[in-house]
Amino acid sequence: MRTATLLLLLPLAACASGGAGSTATPASQTVTVVGSQGGASLTMPGNNSSTVRTLAFGMDQVWRALPFVFDSIGIPVGTLDPAKRTIGNSGFKIRSRLKGVPLSRYIDCGNSTQIGPNADAYDVNITMFAELHAADAGGTTVSTTIDVVARPATFAQEYSHCASKGLLETRFFDILKARLERAAR
Repeated sequence: MRTATLLLLLPLAACASGGAGSTATPASQTVTVVGSQGGASLTMPGNNSSTVRTLAFGMDQVWRALPFVFDSIGIPVGTLDPAKRTIGNSGFKIRSRLKGVPLSRYIDCGNSTQIGPNADAYDVNITMFAELHAADAGGTTVSTTIDVVARPATFAQEYSHCASKGLLETRFFDILKARLERAAR
């Protein structure tokens, strides 16, 4: 009976999210389920999505291009740390579209039979950062991290994590590379 109870509670535990208004994804999350016959814990990985690419451009060149790239994809820069070579935004709130593109193209927050992709109708909070590190032969390693949470705009509900489809990160690197190549001419 204990196994059956735990199996019934696991889907509920998998839907558990952080506290109301949480905007950062934990590296992992542990959910403890306690019943009349004992308890069990389940650890779930976080949803941070990181993309790392090494570019054949100097760190200063890449650093100067990053504000333009963030502006081009529609995410305002909220954090700029030249000492750590980190740039990004830790809580950009948006609904429906990012720079004219439906959010559902970039992120998956599930679907509703009534409204379609939730990403296009929910209140969405995007955290995205880029961090630079020196690479071999004078190149630069760029690491982008994106975390997205969303909740219905019309209901009092906690934020739930959404998954990146990888397209925003691809667009970020495409714009960055094109900007660097133009500047090198």
